[in-house]
Amino acid sequence: MTLDEDRAEVERVAVSWPGRPGIEQEAMLTRLGKMLEYLDSNEDAEYQLKQDAEALMKIIEAGLGR
Repeated sequence: MTLDEDRAEVERVAVSWPGRPGIEQEAMLTRLGKMLEYLDSNEDAEYQLKQDAEALMKIIEAGLGR
């Protein structure tokens, strides 16, 4: 995926996760986690996206009661 596609995915998840069932939220966490594996922290834009994805994952996990 391109950086723009990854950014769009993070934005889509940020907007839609509260209305999704737990199983779909788990799938969103998985996709975000995979994204974190390939984003490069040494690249400014990727670093920022990685930070955003990590923050979103924490919010979703808290919503799931973790």
